[in-house]
Amino acid sequence: MSMKRSSPDLIQQQIYTRERSGIFRATEGFDTVAASDGLDAVFIKKQLHPFCGYDAPAELVSRGEKDDASYPPAIHLFHTEGGDTVLGRSVYQSADFTGLRSAFLTHNYIIPAARQDEIVTHYRDYVEAAFAERYVPEIGRQLPELEHIPQNPRYAQEGLPRLMAEKLLHELKLDEKTFKRLLFAVMTAVGEGRKKVYVALDVPAEQISAAASALVQVLYACLPFEQRRRLGFITYAKEPQSRKFIHLQFVERGSIRPNDREIEKDYVFDLATGRAPQDELEEGRQPYLEMVWKAIGDLERLQAFHRFADEMLAGMEPQRRLLLSSYHELAVFYQIEAGNWDLYEAHKITVLRGLLSYLEPSGALESRIRLNDIFLAAFDREFDAVKLRNMPDLAVVECFRDYYRLESRSYGIKLINYLIYAIGNAVMGDKPDLARSLYALVESQPEMSKTFFDHVLKNSDLESSLFEPYIRAKFEEALGSREVLNVVHSWAVAHPGVLRNGAFKEYAVAALADKLKKEQPLLPAVHMALEHIRKWGRTPVTDRGMTLADSELAEELSLAAKRVLLDELELERLTREQITGAEFLARPDAFAGLLLEGKQRNHVDMLQALYEWFAQREAAEDIFDGLPAADVGRLQNLGKKWLQSTVDLAHFGKIVLAFYDTTSGQVDYKALLDYLQRNAKDPERIYEFMLWSQGQPQFAHGRGIVSGYTAALLNYFKTHDRNAFKNRDYRTRYFDKAGAPLAAVFAKIRLELSSPFKRFLAQNGKKARMSAMILLAGLVVIAGILIIMQQQGMLGGAKPPTEATPPPAPVEPEVLVYADQVTGTDGAETTSLVFLFAGAEKCKMFDPAALSIVAPDQTVQQFANLKFDAYCVDGTAAAGGSAENGASSGTDGAESGGSGDGSEGAGTSGSDGSAAGSAGSAANEGAGTGTAANGGADSTGAGNSAVGNDAADSSVASTGAAGSGDAAETLDGPAGNVEGQGAGAPQNGQGGSNGQADQGAGTSGQAGTSGTDASGSGQAGDPNATQPEGASNGISSGKTDGETKPVYSSRITVSLGQKVDVLTGSVITVGDQQYSVITRQEAEAKAGVSLQPTQPAEPAQPQSETVQP
Repeated sequence: MSMKRSSPDLIQQQIYTRERSGIFRATEGFDTVAASDGLDAVFIKKQLHPFCGYDAPAELVSRGEKDDASYPPAIHLFHTEGGDTVLGRSVYQSADFTGLRSAFLTHNYIIPAARQDEIVTHYRDYVEAAFAERYVPEIGRQLPELEHIPQNPRYAQEGLPRLMAEKLLHELKLDEKTFKRLLFAVMTAVGEGRKKVYVALDVPAEQISAAASALVQVLYACLPFEQRRRLGFITYAKEPQSRKFIHLQFVERGSIRPNDREIEKDYVFDLATGRAPQDELEEGRQPYLEMVWKAIGDLERLQAFHRFADEMLAGMEPQRRLLLSSYHELAVFYQIEAGNWDLYEAHKITVLRGLLSYLEPSGALESRIRLNDIFLAAFDREFDAVKLRNMPDLAVVECFRDYYRLESRSYGIKLINYLIYAIGNAVMGDKPDLARSLYALVESQPEMSKTFFDHVLKNSDLESSLFEPYIRAKFEEALGSREVLNVVHSWAVAHPGVLRNGAFKEYAVAALADKLKKEQPLLPAVHMALEHIRKWGRTPVTDRGMTLADSELAEELSLAAKRVLLDELELERLTREQITGAEFLARPDAFAGLLLEGKQRNHVDMLQALYEWFAQREAAEDIFDGLPAADVGRLQNLGKKWLQSTVDLAHFGKIVLAFYDTTSGQVDYKALLDYLQRNAKDPERIYEFMLWSQGQPQFAHGRGIVSGYTAALLNYFKTHDRNAFKNRDYRTRYFDKAGAPLAAVFAKIRLELSSPFKRFLAQNGKKARMSAMILLAGLVVIAGILIIMQQQGMLGGAKPPTEATPPPAPVEPEVLVYADQVTGTDGAETTSLVFLFAGAEKCKMFDPAALSIVAPDQTVQQFANLKFDAYCVDGTAAAGGSAENGASSGTDGAESGGSGDGSEGAGTSGSDGSAAGSAGSAANEGAGTGTAANGGADSTGAGNSAVGNDAADSSVASTGAAGSGDAAETLDGPAGNVEGQGAGAPQNGQGGSNGQADQGAGTSGQAGTSGTDASGSGQAGDPNATQPEGASNGISSGKTDGETKPVYSSRITVSLGQKVDVLTGSVITVGDQQYSVITRQEAEAKAGVSLQPTQPAEPAQPQSETVQP
């Protein structure tokens, strides 16, 4: 907010008091009653009205003071945001225009921003200005614009008396410490703007304003010019109150209350009570305040410093011009300039850094020449000190280094000489850390470093004393070979003369060799060093076009690196990547210039052989020429290790070299195929190798495939891959594509792998066919003769009784496989393969951790590391009762009340594969005898049932014997009308009082899913005897005629870990065995049981059959 600019250089006026009307109100009351035309109405209301007011001192009001002159005027001065300065005074009036009420009058002068510097030197004119005492309506609403602020004639016009400030401070009880704190508080409030300063002078209320005005003048004399331009104050306020633009307030004595939270963070001085801010001032570290206090008796002396400070701060940011710290610095500079060098000695770093901060801006060396002169004078003092063998202060030298960036033209050579003395003193004074730091300081400024070392290298004495120790330490401190080479490069570029310095070359070569010996892996480190040196060809170091790579030093460094490689190489620690990355090995002269001895020569030959083998596209057997057999073996062992994971067409030639015998010139075919079998990811890679090999001279010649290779191939297929030729896909994709020589070998191998009968037919085909035809013709003739004889009755009369067909010999049951989908707890589906076995032995030997699935469309899927659950038990067929112990009781029938005799058949448990049968008889009043037959050795059980002679009104239940085998059973049941039954089938038999024991075929019953429950029973009925329901538990109807049926009591469930479409008819290969996938329904039909999906088989619980009377 600013006032009108109609009169930009004239001072405006405004009067505010209580009248019948004002400029902004038509009724009586307080308002602006008169103002100059240059004032804007908004400016008056927003900026001036808040400062128009007066509160009478409580001390005067309490005693009823009537004299207006006793009330202290309140003078205020502040600077608006627009730069205008407002100077005003408010006075108390006991009566207003009515004569009935008290009032006040405020008169303001508004000095335009263009005249803001007047207060810097004419602050006394502002403080001692004359103001209107009363408003007279006759003067009207308009006040004149003024050229100057009117002065109060009561004040003397001469300057401040010499002892006025000291006397005033004494009267106001402001000692040195309190005054410094007050000045510190005022300067901090003005400079930072965060705190206010409140002062309660220990004077009567009538004298507050006069004493405050006098003290303000002393403070103005002590303040720098920039702070004079910003200070705002009020000489009287009834009590502390924060006001905008006001930094310093003088308040009535007794108005500052203890623990007032409104002002507790501000600077408060209550001189009546001795209260002053504590711990705000660091004694002894306030140069500006010290200088002011020393001049307190003659404050005019400070004017020279203030002009100096204002000149040095010109052009700097406004905030820095206001800060007290800036005036502390300048006070020190000013006193040093005046010859007080003790201040410099006490604060060297602070002084030099402070001077640099003023000299760094562009053009500052000229505009602040006085500060520049102070800095150069300080440098001269330090130079004189090092000439006297004094140790330099590193921080001081850093200041001189930073000045070098500002002015190196005339100052540069002086600084170089200073540094030579300083480093020399540190070296000779046994201060290695200081010397190292000074060298680093020199290097940190490239231009200064070049000048310094050029000067040193031109002087042989300085070269030996300053350069050589330094460069040796530089190489020793390098963190690796790369850093050593970087040091060489940077020095050669900056100081080409070092290439002719013997010490430099010696230290560089030794340092490179030492660093390389400690680096691993060694070969890449040497390659990096050689490449680094090779790239120096792009770095010219002389005007004649010579590059750094052409230098003698570059050659010595290259040879040193290669020598370390050959001396320290550990062949077995090399990797394929290291060899292929070492491109320098491709050059024939890679190791030229070296005098090679035994181990070094061997290492050269082996490195180059490895590079040709693995880095070049095609490598021949001659890469091993000249190498001892032991070295060839080491290389081939490395090659085998490196090629394990790359068994493919692109690397077949390299793999063959690993099995090449340099002595015989042959390949170790068997070892080669064994290596491929161990490391190829699938057999197809090996088949690809076989097809590739037929075109290679090591494997085939004009007469066909090399015999040793043929033998190795036969051994491979016999040992590792017997079923290869059974796979139609392999035959189509690989074996059928072989050339004639290799095809012949495959045919021979295929024949060797076939059955003996096939081999016999292949070897005796013609003779076998003739013999078969003759035998067939003979059989036809004999059959015809027999038929004719039969028709003519020549072969006998009555037809003999038909004998039962003997049971077929038991055959090993097949393995059933079907696929099932399983839903996990997370809802994801996975596929499992279920293998059902009829025997526990095959189940236990079965290992499906790795398998392949060939779909009907010949798509192959490989699986490895599979998880599976196995349940392997022997199959069982047990007599109607318990399959756990294999024997059933035949005596229980005798307990029905009559006397009876039971004979119990003996057998072994169903889990052993044998059977037990029992027969029992019971009679209500008669006696009967039952006889049981034991199963035979061929796992066939025969049952005999007899009925006792006294069988009238008797009831007999007879149970035929049951037989069981591991996977199949053939049962002979008891005589009579006997039929194998499931649970709950009643049997009615016919008989007489004199029973005839008959023998007939029994019935075999097949149990449920568990092998231990498998059982078969034949039952014989007695007249009037009935088999109750529930007498045979868990038995299904069997087959007659002694038919053999496998019992699939063992199961293995294999999880594929994912959902896979396994189609019916797919072929599963586990090891060298293959199995066809069927549906679960087919598996149930063949097993004769209902299969639970993907649930592992649980061991069957023993079941017992109970016969009810």
